[in-house]
Amino acid sequence: MAEQRETYKGREIVVRTGEDAPAEGAAGLEAAGMGRAGGETVDVRIDGKDVFVIKNSSGSYIASGFAFDPQPSPMDLARKIVDYREAGR
Repeated sequence: MAEQRETYKGREIVVRTGEDAPAEGAAGLEAAGMGRAGGETVDVRIDGKDVFVIKNSSGSYIASGFAFDPQPSPMDLARKIVDYREAGR
């Protein structure tokens, strides 16, 4: 999958998966036994800050530090994080 960019509620979201995800991030996660869940590397950034995202065994995406429903795509997850952060202001 190619890189996806979107501005959502004034926040820049960048999602890169598979071959487009940075190798250095994937290598570190793979060494820790994570990162390529289901064979897919996921890189999510919101306003230039990394968000640790994994694909769980059911094929949904979850983010470290956020306790809400898994989302069907990394972009949906990023939007949910933006909504969560906005509500916390």
